[in-house]
Amino acid sequence: MELIKFEDTCRIMRNVKNEDGDVIYDEYDEPTSEVVYEGACCYLKGGQTSLSIVTRNDQVYLPDSGLGIELGDIISATTKIGREYQGVIGNVRDIEMPISRELYTKLEIKQATGQ
Repeated sequence: MELIKFEDTCRIMRNVKNEDGDVIYDEYDEPTSEVVYEGACCYLKGGQTSLSIVTRNDQVYLPDSGLGIELGDIISATTKIGREYQGVIGNVRDIEMPISRELYTKLEIKQATGQ
């Protein structure tokens, strides 16, 4: 039984740091980064519901757990119809689905932007 459909694609990047913990920059003064995860995901757009002052951040589900994703990683998500969103990961949780017992990674995105 599949409760979440992973029809979107995500790419998660992390800035490379030296042994002192400082970000390494290239010759164009851009931070160098490495791919942490690239593959299927389920992107859920956050926002505010009508007649509500409570907002919800964008969320992403990944079809595996224990991927080593950290707070502050940069995520780029493309929905199955082609909309692109980017943001910074603000919360990472490994979750277990109550019925199927499958393990997933749930990400909450802060500072999300659409392109």
